[in-house]
Amino acid sequence: MTTTDSLATHVTVTAGSFMTDVVEASAHVPVLVDFWAPWCGPCKQLMPILDRLAAEYGGRFKLAKVNTDEQQQLAQQLGIRSLPTVVLFKDRTTVDHFVGILPEAQIRELLDKHLPTVSDGPLAQVQRLKAAGDYAGAQEAIGHLLARDPENVGLRTEAAELHVLDGDVDAAKQILTQLQAKEPNHSLVKRLAALITFSDVIARHPDVRSLREQLAANPADLELQHAMAVHQLLAGDVEPPLQTWLEMMRSHRQFQDDLARRSLILAFELIGDADPIVPQTRRAMARLLF
Repeated sequence: MTTTDSLATHVTVTAGSFMTDVVEASAHVPVLVDFWAPWCGPCKQLMPILDRLAAEYGGRFKLAKVNTDEQQQLAQQLGIRSLPTVVLFKDRTTVDHFVGILPEAQIRELLDKHLPTVSDGPLAQVQRLKAAGDYAGAQEAIGHLLARDPENVGLRTEAAELHVLDGDVDAAKQILTQLQAKEPNHSLVKRLAALITFSDVIARHPDVRSLREQLAANPADLELQHAMAVHQLLAGDVEPPLQTWLEMMRSHRQFQDDLARRSLILAFELIGDADPIVPQTRRAMARLLF
């Protein structure tokens, strides 16, 4: 029997459902199968990356997971010898695979080589409207998708992010509260929580030009430093804010209940572990902590 995790971006597959949920399903949409085990550390590192990609690709592929401890016979039949092993099925056959952990960029390359173009994905219209700044139109489009798949965590977090972009942070917080009640440890839910926390900072300091002027007049003001770091992070300039918060940890650890350390942890959720700057900054944090 197939089990779909509540609010998850994947389907859990057993020996009994493999032919239906993987082989036959791949005739309609590519299926990426993650063979893992609870004791496998690299498997746990890879999982949130695959979950995030499944949500981001918006239906262009289906993510399936096989717990090899529970499905040992299936793993043996398929020749799975190392974990994690990830296999891509398309048109009822295997077309690609990798063993171990790959950088996220390489996983994207593998997927993009075999998947339908982005213009074919159900989230394509949402992304186009979002890029054009038509947040109301994007919300309407994603509403139609949610009507067909109301428990999809990727769609729900995307809807919440659109609320943030449209200035309705309260609506985003309502969605976040619902998601946290069901699956607080999901990587996309954690990412949304980080975005909303930082959006509250932006709401207190919305004018970046004025913020720069205030910082020029008061360069030692830690609250202004923090606000500027948040603006930089959300604008995609990730290295300066990480360095700001590391320096705040060194010199003002007690400021606002260890705000710098907490901000770094939230930033990691937004950036993602696949970016090499995250493990590099984690090591710098560890040296300051210990």
